[in-house]
Amino acid sequence: MPQNTPFPSGANEPDPLPTVYEDRKQYIQQLERANIDLEQRIQYAEAHHHVTTTPHSPQSVPLPSPGEFENTLKRLVDKIAKILQAEKCVFMLHDIGAATLYATHPAMGFDRDELTLLERRVAEEGVSNEVFRTNSSLITYDAALDPRAAAEGLSRLRIHNAVSVPLVVEKRDEDNRVLERTTVGVLHVFNKKYGGIFVEEDVRLLEQLARQGAAVIASAQMYREVVQEKQELLHTIDSLYAGLIMVGNNGRLLQMNPSARAILGINSTTPLIDMPYARAISDTRIRKIIAAALTSGNAEVAEEVAFTLPDAGVEEQFRERIYQVQCATVRDDDGAPAGIVAIFNDITEIRGVERMKTAFISTVSHELRTPLTSIKGFISTLLADNDNYYDEPTRREFYGIIDSECDRLHRLIKDLLDISRIEQGRAMQMNWASVNVVQTTEKVLAAQRAYARDHVLTLDFPPDFPVIDADPDKMDQILTNLVNNAIKYSPQGGTVCVTGQVLSAQSSGEEPSFIELRISDEGMGIPREHLPKIWDRFYRVDNRDNREIGGTGIGLALVKALTEGHGGTAQVESEPGVGTAFLLIFPIHRAETEEA
Repeated sequence: MPQNTPFPSGANEPDPLPTVYEDRKQYIQQLERANIDLEQRIQYAEAHHHVTTTPHSPQSVPLPSPGEFENTLKRLVDKIAKILQAEKCVFMLHDIGAATLYATHPAMGFDRDELTLLERRVAEEGVSNEVFRTNSSLITYDAALDPRAAAEGLSRLRIHNAVSVPLVVEKRDEDNRVLERTTVGVLHVFNKKYGGIFVEEDVRLLEQLARQGAAVIASAQMYREVVQEKQELLHTIDSLYAGLIMVGNNGRLLQMNPSARAILGINSTTPLIDMPYARAISDTRIRKIIAAALTSGNAEVAEEVAFTLPDAGVEEQFRERIYQVQCATVRDDDGAPAGIVAIFNDITEIRGVERMKTAFISTVSHELRTPLTSIKGFISTLLADNDNYYDEPTRREFYGIIDSECDRLHRLIKDLLDISRIEQGRAMQMNWASVNVVQTTEKVLAAQRAYARDHVLTLDFPPDFPVIDADPDKMDQILTNLVNNAIKYSPQGGTVCVTGQVLSAQSSGEEPSFIELRISDEGMGIPREHLPKIWDRFYRVDNRDNREIGGTGIGLALVKALTEGHGGTAQVESEPGVGTAFLLIFPIHRAETEEA
């Protein structure tokens, strides 16, 4: 029963209105039939998980569009106003997140600004709030005198009287028993026409109509949620870096995201949905994989396929990419196969690293074997010389070779250990000291001259070159790697020069803060497209000119890491056939290193 507001003092009790409800009952019956049809279409869409029609199925019911929902509500609003002889009609819906009641379209007798004025917080006072909180109907006989109507400001919207009922959504079981009731808002009709007022019969009629309206609104909200969920899923699929293709049991494409189009070289504007995959996909390898997946039943299919794709980031016009294509069966709610999904994962870098590591192991084995072979050979020769065939100078030469090969082994093992620590993310221990860079360079060049019979090793430093704060062993390691590299990659000989200079201060009166070391050669040079990668671990430039040159591919990665450990930077300049120059910049003082 509604909560009735007493008539104003002095007002006469109105005479009962004539019984004119037969036509209203016909309206209600028409609305009930329309609502039943709408619910059937919603239930069908939920059961089949899509929003399209199925014309070949005799039981198919097309899902209504958003426009159909709005038209159904508009017809409902119009008929409610006619049945109750009201000037205005509006649905107020509950926003759970904002804890508000807001007016929604379509409505009768309100413009958009007026609908905005009707919005209320649930905790406030007002007619809408009380109906929603108490879940009870309410008649407002005089909005000017009713304090709840005044709190809601109904008079400013030219509202004189009203009947308001809660919008309740019911969930029922197969036996039509109510399982759950949820109040989703309030339905208002305002201003009885012809100077009349709303009575109990109006309340009963409006409660019946509200059930129809609540069902339509609940269906519309459910539809919006389904559409939103579908759109979010499509956006997620489209944003995947991996390529994705879905094919139905009938062999027709259900989905292909932009990444898959790019991989297969398919124009982004070409319509593909519902096209046979064999016609949409030209690559025979992919067609075979999809065909195998469609016919394999429960089995998963996984293969690797290489594609040549345009890559603007490389100087070459094309570069090969390797994709692992994984297919799996897609099942419906009943567990029956509904099609397959194929995922394209780019594993080019993984395979590249695997190849580099394989080459690295092979190279390291060779690099270890070479000095060990020399050491073993000379030791065996000396041990077998029981008759003192070799004189003392020859023996000392053999000892010198053995000593230098041991040093070579030591450097290789030290480089391997250092690069392993860097790869594991472990900080390198820096043993800071004052380092005379000129003396360190002279020592490195003297040690390398034994391997550089065809080279001229020089150094060029200005007078009074500053002593810097650095790790002596690591500075030696940096220079040794770069000088040794310059010698190896200058197989025809030439000059290898280490040049030092003090960088000018940024403003006059300041002391210089940095030094620059330049290690240059006149060797084969490095092709421009390889320059960004030479600092990568295990990376070696592979061309006909350097395949016979030894190396592990970790020297330059170590140089870069050790230089940056000092707070410095490493750069390279190179021109094929002319030579290469490495430029290293180091802070002079450790405090600046720590700030860097």
